[in-house]
Amino acid sequence: MARSAAVLVVVCACSDGAPPRDASTPDIDNGTCGSLVRFTGEYVDWDSGGAFCGILGAQFQVQGGGAKSTTAPNGRFDLCVPDAPATLLDITPPATPSECTAPRASYSLPGIAVASKAVIQAGGMWSGRAFVTGKVTIDLAKAQVFVHVNGTPRSVSIAAAHGPSLARVNDTWAPGDTGSDVFFPDVDPAGGSTTLSAGTAIGTGSIPLVAGKMTNLAILAN
Repeated sequence: MARSAAVLVVVCACSDGAPPRDASTPDIDNGTCGSLVRFTGEYVDWDSGGAFCGILGAQFQVQGGGAKSTTAPNGRFDLCVPDAPATLLDITPPATPSECTAPRASYSLPGIAVASKAVIQAGGMWSGRAFVTGKVTIDLAKAQVFVHVNGTPRSVSIAAAHGPSLARVNDTWAPGDTGSDVFFPDVDPAGGSTTLSAGTAIGTGSIPLVAGKMTNLAILAN
């Protein structure tokens, strides 16, 4: 399924009187966000891959009652967020059951989306995932962390104690910490945050942890 591009890269040199850009810097389509930052991406089913399945009707809202967007049938969302190094958004699961499962089941775990300005400006795509109730066994008294890796997969780690990590390679989940997506289950939420590391990747550092929620973020390997 074709997906809308979140970033546009300038491939020609044009003279319009504007200051020259560094050729290594992507030309981000900021839409109508003006002085704000355009945050767009996808929210898809845990097993979406060869058989794509977006999550329809999930709500993304900037924490504190800010801007919000509801996901389209392909799981896409698009909104303007504050011009800050990182903006946190609450993810509310859709009210209707998933179209991806048989028999149909519901997404019940709320989430937190981390919109990293550095990742957005570097051209990294934000991709989050959710699983239906019962798909993955988790402890609701703990936090969960999902990391989407743009670029060459690399080892991802977090400082907080957690259960055995899972990595997604070639559309298959297996034990590990290196893949296009990495999941850390049952993370100790003490302190409300942890440090995420992945070598020199953009988007690492402190991330929020909340019991009973899944933190979703994207990093960009460089």
